[in-house]
Amino acid sequence: MMSKMDEVFRKVLNDRDIFDTPYDTHAGKPIPKLFEGDSWKELGRLFNEIQKLCKKHSIALQDIEKLMDKNKLPEEIREKVEEFKNRINDRIRKIKNQEQSASKWRRDKINELKRRAEWLKLALVNKPHLLKQLFENLEWYGLVECHLPSMDDYGKVIERHDISTVEHYFVDKIKREVSYKHGQRYISKRGKALEKVFEYVKELYNFGLHPVEIAFFVRKLNSLVTYWEVIE
Repeated sequence: MMSKMDEVFRKVLNDRDIFDTPYDTHAGKPIPKLFEGDSWKELGRLFNEIQKLCKKHSIALQDIEKLMDKNKLPEEIREKVEEFKNRINDRIRKIKNQEQSASKWRRDKINELKRRAEWLKLALVNKPHLLKQLFENLEWYGLVECHLPSMDDYGKVIERHDISTVEHYFVDKIKREVSYKHGQRYISKRGKALEKVFEYVKELYNFGLHPVEIAFFVRKLNSLVTYWEVIE
């Protein structure tokens, strides 16, 4: 059974107010994701099928390429592996075709996205346990940026003070990210991210977790951008 901390961890990873792809202000749109939603789930399903077939034939995932080179890989596994790789190749090819007239900054990001596509293909054999974690915990895959400020001070406040002080601290920081124009409230990406984190913090408090545990979790939020990079 998933612990409360694991549950909130997964929510945070998939909260696009906290983690999302970089936004291209020049083009007025974000960098495309490699996979998201059903396409990501389908790639995960293929991965699981390959795992099951390898178990059926008593073949380690790490031996797939070697057996394929020697033409000794069972055909049903070969077909699934090729389908897995082709889906990734087709997706990055489609993105590159759509971005031919993009700015240099955007093209650089697309090239970085292409490298991550290669990571996915290599991880099938080299890091299957980490790839499995990505399929289980993420709802999308691609380039990622964190919208939060440094969370170290937030962790210190949680660790050293009571909930009322923590609430005051978050509310004060969030207010600084809000502006008003013609009576309309506007909040920055950073402010939205802080609002969401505050909700998750309250959820952990209400569940009864110790402030030290919550503080540790909050402190490491910025570093979670590397979660998308574990298969490098």
